[in-house]
Amino acid sequence: MKTWFSILKSELSLIIEDKSILLTCLVAPILYAFFIGSIYSEKNVSQIPIAVVDFDHSNLSRKVSQLINTSEKISIEAHYSSLEDAMFPFNNLEVQGILILPKGFQKKTMNLDGSHLEIILNNTKFLTSNEINKSVQQVILTVAGGVRMQYFISNNIPVELAQQKAQPIMPVVKSIYNTTNNYGDYLLPILLILILQQTLIIGFGQSVVHEFKHGVLKTVEAYDFYAFIKVLSAKSFYYIALYIAYFFVFYKLIFPHFSLSFNGSILLHLLLSTLFVSVVIIYTILFASFFKTTIGWTEVMAFSTYPLFLVSGYSWPIEAMPLGLQMFANLLPSTPYFNIFNALATEGAKLENITNGFFHLLLLFLIGYLLLYVRFRFIKMKSPKKAVVN
Repeated sequence: MKTWFSILKSELSLIIEDKSILLTCLVAPILYAFFIGSIYSEKNVSQIPIAVVDFDHSNLSRKVSQLINTSEKISIEAHYSSLEDAMFPFNNLEVQGILILPKGFQKKTMNLDGSHLEIILNNTKFLTSNEINKSVQQVILTVAGGVRMQYFISNNIPVELAQQKAQPIMPVVKSIYNTTNNYGDYLLPILLILILQQTLIIGFGQSVVHEFKHGVLKTVEAYDFYAFIKVLSAKSFYYIALYIAYFFVFYKLIFPHFSLSFNGSILLHLLLSTLFVSVVIIYTILFASFFKTTIGWTEVMAFSTYPLFLVSGYSWPIEAMPLGLQMFANLLPSTPYFNIFNALATEGAKLENITNGFFHLLLLFLIGYLLLYVRFRFIKMKSPKKAVVN
């Protein structure tokens, strides 16, 4: 059997000679990081176009329109006198919403009889529809409070008491962690980590498949488990070192470049990232051993990226998934690591706050190692008997 260092040297030669592995592991992580990051470079949604249909044509209806138009998130593109006219740009996606101010809006509002506004939203874009709804609600609450206050003052109620009666409950919302309250700051850090995970899986998996087909593991039945792990540890060395370096570059350069939050000790982040990479490598070896060609491995793993992200529990709560998917999600290394990273980098958690995630990753590592041993025994059992290499 080759020595550990000779396998290490062979792996370096394979990385340099195999253009697919070279591009996947050395070019794709940085290229995709800046490509995906540039999509979310403007993370705030602003100046969302809407239309207004004003059936009241009163001072109050015009004031509401002006206040909505001064909102940071919304821009009124046009005013219409009929709903049919406003539906034309809405159906052509020129505006994302229609605000309808009904006839008698000012009279009913000033008499405190209550008036209903209607908003037609394009809910296919939940980010924009949510911002329109939220901005309109804020304006309406402000206007309603002002109208009630004027009514109480006109009835000779002192200003301070009128203010209390007009708005007896004043909500105070303090945004923490994601202070800008935008989806980009929440999603982009995990997408960047997902890039590292998937390029590692695809690139290292190609190397493992090649090793089983053409390398020293082609005769794996001649090895004992110690020799088997020795080969794989040598193959893994470059990838572990490379991807820990990537994590460092991402944390220190790419995250600040895109103005992403990154709290906590860099050393703690790298230690946890090392454990994460090790777990990913163990499972990559396990599953790559079932493939016959590198092309087949690449095709399957390339199409697995989005499904694996969806079931990781980051974009959708695991508790809301069917029981089978919950069990599957908890077997993925990304599930605990995404939670760990978010707690540390965004929420500023301490080590004692992420012990569950740490032990989850550690358990996955041990399970992966055990499954790899079972897989090795199965391969040996199915292969012709040969002299064992120590």
